Amino acid sequence: MPGSGGGPGAGAEALPRRVLTRAQLAERIAQGEVLVVHRRLIYKLDHWIHVHPGGDTAILHFVGRDAKDEIEVYHSDETIRMMRRFAIARLAEEDATDLARGRVFRPLMPPIQLGYRHGVLDHPHAQLAAWEAHAAATGKPIHSRVQTFPLPVDMLEPWPNGVKLEEQARLSAAFEKMHAQIRADGMYTLHPHHYVRELSRYLSLATSAYVLYQVARRTTGAPSVAAYLVSAVSLGLLWHQVAFFAHDAGHTSITHSHWLDRLMGVFVASYVGGLSLLWWCDNHDVHHLVTNHPEHDPDIQHMPIFAISPRFLPSKARPAKHEPQGLWSSYYRRVMPFDAAARFLLRHQHKLYFAIMAVARFNLYALSYSFLFLRARRDRWFYLEACGLVVFWYSLVRYVLAPLPSWPLRLAYLLVSHVVTSPLHVQIVLSHFAQDTTDLGPMECFAARQIRTTMDVQCPPSLDFVHGGLHMQVAHHLFPRLPRHNLRHVRDRYVVPFCEEHGLVYEEMRFVPGNGKVVARLQEVANQVRVLCCVARAQAQGELSTTPARPTGAVGPSTVAPSM
Repeated sequence: MPGSGGGPGAGAEALPRRVLTRAQLAERIAQGEVLVVHRRLIYKLDHWIHVHPGGDTAILHFVGRDAKDEIEVYHSDETIRMMRRFAIARLAEEDATDLARGRVFRPLMPPIQLGYRHGVLDHPHAQLAAWEAHAAATGKPIHSRVQTFPLPVDMLEPWPNGVKLEEQARLSAAFEKMHAQIRADGMYTLHPHHYVRELSRYLSLATSAYVLYQVARRTTGAPSVAAYLVSAVSLGLLWHQVAFFAHDAGHTSITHSHWLDRLMGVFVASYVGGLSLLWWCDNHDVHHLVTNHPEHDPDIQHMPIFAISPRFLPSKARPAKHEPQGLWSSYYRRVMPFDAAARFLLRHQHKLYFAIMAVARFNLYALSYSFLFLRARRDRWFYLEACGLVVFWYSLVRYVLAPLPSWPLRLAYLLVSHVVTSPLHVQIVLSHFAQDTTDLGPMECFAARQIRTTMDVQCPPSLDFVHGGLHMQVAHHLFPRLPRHNLRHVRDRYVVPFCEEHGLVYEEMRFVPGNGKVVARLQEVANQVRVLCCVARAQAQGELSTTPARPTGAVGPSTVAPSM
């Protein structure tokens, strides 16, 4: 079926003759090779990661792991066949998963999740939580950290954490069967007429913004101001709606053609919306693969403004210089400091949540441009997108803001158009902010991780266009290339019964109660920040001399001492 994911037989032909055992695989990864397992194929991706359309970080999180489910829901059959050119060996039969014979491949710990990238330790405090968990599980205190590759092979062994590998393998097999049924039932079939309806909505909003703007220019007084502001509302609604189109294009779920969807997505995101699709693809693919992992998922890394887990907090309100100042982000490759701004903002984050969401689009500009000009590859997509951003800002300033009769009205038009997009930003975080952020390590299978960390938003079919498919986030996370207009059917017919059959908690809430759950989570963390700051203040005043208890999940040294 065109555009569908790789089936059970993907990668079963033309296997390389070389065979690697799991032990040999671990030795080569410890030396610095980027090796990913797909069923029994072992891909060597040392050079490909630098040109991978989804960015290098997405691949690095699956070094030493069987990425069968992730590869097959993210790529077409054609792409999976092309991947075989990277296959250098096949996994030894005795190490490969074969449930009929009671064998399950035991994944290795990707070096990036131990704090290493490009052969070196990223930072003395990178991934401290992983090291602490390893030390606690093995009973072997770690007094220093290896600075460069090669790594000791035993470092790549996942620590015991209660996850039963055979159960996860059986769940993965059941998920594979469900995916095959979805493909066979035509759920990946494209329906272009749905996007004709979407495009007509976009054109209506653009026309409304233009006509009202022209009406305002030809009138005076209060009617003119009102027409300008309603024009701004229409423009904001246009940005809100086209963001869903760009999202679909980024997942190649519009035409299932990478270059065509990328072209349309770049045009809509940058020329119409002033945002970077290249940033979005790099960021969003990582979010999909390590959802709600505090150290790895950039979509929940919003320090110093928001913290949805105590993992973002240090063990002390004012750590000493040699102690962790905050959580390390493997995506941004920096510490997210618990500084003065964080100590203030996080105490009030539940009160500021909706106010900050109202202007969150400005943060998307900052994230887009910082990625585009500091991290993006200088390829044809970069230049096309950079040109689009110039066109967007020139057009917005020259033809929309500059002709307005006063500076207050210009500011009002800018703010109204941006605040109107705020429901989009609330929608983006609603499905994850209040969900589980526990790190269950590489042994947890793809389906279990996505369902555990994701929540759906209940709404009638007539309002699906308002949410743009993001309210059916569980089905979307399980099948990211699935056309948006098939998500509801897949959710009801396949995903919910799958969860019920396998004892997985499928969570769905209405929009308002869902936001209430998010605010409650923010308040819970805010209360812990308040306690942390009160303890620090009491210590500073000499009223408390004992070491404060660490907030649950907080970052800080215990068995791990920073290397010198």
